[in-house]
This record gives sequence, structure tokens and C-alpha cells, in this order.
Amino acid sequence: MSAVVPPGPRPRTDDDLPGCVAVLRAVHATDRYPSTWPADPAAFLSPSGLVTALVVTVGERVIGHAALLADDADDAGDPGALRLTRVFVDPALRRAGHARALLAGVAAELAARGRDGVLDVVESVPAERLYRAAGWVRTGTAPAGWRFPDGREPVAALYRLPITQRRKSDDAAQ
Repeated sequence: MSAVVPPGPRPRTDDDLPGCVAVLRAVHATDRYPSTWPADPAAFLSPSGLVTALVVTVGERVIGHAALLADDADDAGDPGALRLTRVFVDPALRRAGHARALLAGVAAELAARGRDGVLDVVESVPAERLYRAAGWVRTGTAPAGWRFPDGREPVAALYRLPITQRRKSDDAAQ
């Protein structure tokens, strides 16, 4: 018997936002992500610099979300990588391939744009295994730049998905 492959992600629409907020609330209740519930959760899902957001669904129900933000240009003036953020899957539907499908959609989106991906995640969370399995490379650590409600500042593990390096090596092989 073959494994069931979840449907791939699609671009998020405005009509998806209520479903995204509902799933985010379930994630917050289960995982404390985000660590502090936002005053405007729909705005939290559409931060400044949003390039695109993807959702995965089961039927018509949104069950997962990921967003890509424009990062600042690097020191050479080249456009920066796109930052992966606001990644979550309904806790009741985890371990069914939905997060892997989201990350595959993110990689396809990055490749279509010819941009690398970067992300930071609280160090030592289970999601780190998922990112590594999807080809993201850990590049270091840094203070997270935000605090838990108790005032502690977590350490963020920094990752990069090297799309442009893959493209350069593919071009060189031709």
C-alpha cells in the first residue's frame, strides 16, 4: 500500500484568513506559537514585506500556512533572500506530510523567484528536524530578537535554503 500524499500548497487568498487564524489559535494553545497572542492575528499573518503566503488544505479547510517576506538587500546591493515565517500546521493533523508539502511549495516558490530562503526558529524545537530534512542548512545561532512572556530571550537557530547555489551548479553542469 502506498502512502497518501497530501495536496500541495496554493497561494493564500483573503478568504483563507479566517481559517488561518483559527488554525493559528489551535497552534498557540498547543505550542505557544506565537508566544504572545497578537492583537490582530490577521495582520500578524500579513506582515510588512509579505511577498507571498501559501496554505495547505484538507477539502476546503485551511490546515497549514507559510509566508515569505522580502529580506533586506545584502552588502553588495543584491536582493536578499526571502524569509520564511509564520509556518504552522493544525496540531490535530500533524505527521501526515502537510508541513513537508508546505516546505516543498516554499522551495518551488523560491526557485521560481531565483532566491534563497532564510529562516530562524527557536533552537532545539522539533521543527528543526523537519527543516533539515527539507534541505535547509543550519548556518548558526543568534538572539531571537523577541522575548517570551516571562522575559526570557530565546536563542534562534538560523537556516538557509541555498536555491541560488543549486541553480549555479545546475547551470555549470550544462
